[in-house]
Amino acid sequence: MSDLLHIVKGLSAQPKCVLVLGARTEAMLNWLLSLTASQVLLVEPEPAMFEKANALHIAKGKPDNVAIMHGVPIFESEQKTVSYFASNVPGFSSILPPNVIKSIRPALEFTEQEAPVIELKPLLQQFDISESRPCLLITQLNGGELQCVNKQIVNAFTHVVIQSASKPIFGESKPVEKLKKELAECGRDYLELAESMPPYSNFVATKKVNAEQALNYFNQRQQHREIKAELESQLSASQNDAKKLAEELQQAKQQLQSAKQEAEGKQKQLGEELQQAKQQLQSAKQEAEGKQKQLGDELLQVKEQLQNAKQQSEEKQKQLEDELTQSKEQLQIVQKHAEDSLKQLQEEMQHTIQKLSEERAQEHHWHNEHKKWAESLNREKEELANRLSESQSEKEVLAAEIEKIRQRETKLTSSVEVNAKLILKMQLDSDDLRTKYVQKTQSEKELRQLIGELHSKLQQAANFYHQLENKHPEILLGSDNID
Repeated sequence: MSDLLHIVKGLSAQPKCVLVLGARTEAMLNWLLSLTASQVLLVEPEPAMFEKANALHIAKGKPDNVAIMHGVPIFESEQKTVSYFASNVPGFSSILPPNVIKSIRPALEFTEQEAPVIELKPLLQQFDISESRPCLLITQLNGGELQCVNKQIVNAFTHVVIQSASKPIFGESKPVEKLKKELAECGRDYLELAESMPPYSNFVATKKVNAEQALNYFNQRQQHREIKAELESQLSASQNDAKKLAEELQQAKQQLQSAKQEAEGKQKQLGEELQQAKQQLQSAKQEAEGKQKQLGDELLQVKEQLQNAKQQSEEKQKQLEDELTQSKEQLQIVQKHAEDSLKQLQEEMQHTIQKLSEERAQEHHWHNEHKKWAESLNREKEELANRLSESQSEKEVLAAEIEKIRQRETKLTSSVEVNAKLILKMQLDSDDLRTKYVQKTQSEKELRQLIGELHSKLQQAANFYHQLENKHPEILLGSDNID
């Protein structure tokens, strides 16, 4: 809703006749059609708004107190038609060519067309518009108000509300300055109220009205609208809170019902668990007795096996010690042989390296004259390299034999360790059997204690549930009694 519509709705006197020059918005049309106690005359120059006004008028049943005319309002004119600049957006058309409006709203497009002229002077007499009774004039013509407003028009209405602009939005002149001058010449006090859509302003002129009181009245109307909006928001918030409380109450009922069902289920579950625990205790007792006999027999067998394994391990240990001493002697012999061969190869290598260095020095000096000799030296060099590679391969073979002897030694030592571990494992197994037997007897005692504690806890849970039913009988009565 525009500020101008707020202003005309806030006027203290109910007008007998309302003359509107340009409705501009659909909200204005709805308000005009709601005035059943006033004579309403709408002069609409804009074709789109005129069609919309006619459609609403027909939808309301064509009330007799409302008359709608299409044309450009002018106080007096000899012309039957005038040029009119129609906008692609309703509310922005004018009799004047667009100017500043193009920079404010660059998306607007205007089409110049011919529109009929409607003279206002005969309408004053036709609808009995005079200062003798409350009459209201509303103009929203985008600069065209200067063609309508003069001393005779202003004096014919008790209330005048004009929307104008401080900038030349349409045309070349500033309509506000001429409007202020016209109102001053008519001797009318007026209020200039800023519109929410600058640079528009609303001018309100009434007869025998204190301007300051009128301004205070419009400010109070604005405060009342703000208070109303705040109260409406509080009402919606309270309604939302009430809905939330109802939902929470429903959830609480459902939770109480589910808690009751869960308590009954847990009671049954505890009874079943107690019965299962008794059966498990009986079967564990029988199983423990059987295992006790079995462990006694296994213990005797393990002792016999341990004795036999001990004797076998002692014999194998002696045999392994003898083999270990022999392998160590063989390893020492192989190591000495390998060291001798390695020293011999190193001496040969050093000798060949020295010989090669001398030959290279001579070859560098006699290179151009002794090519054949160089080739023979290269051949000798290749033979020496082959011998060196053969010596390295022999070295690798010796190293592989040494590695095999070491692996055999490690296998012998690992077999000795395995036998020792077997003896130790047998001893540990016998000790483990003893500890398992002690643990079985201890677990039997703990199961008996656990069953006793479970029985006492079940008794406490039954007492607590009985007390809960006595304190809160609504659990038994159901969710209807909770309401």
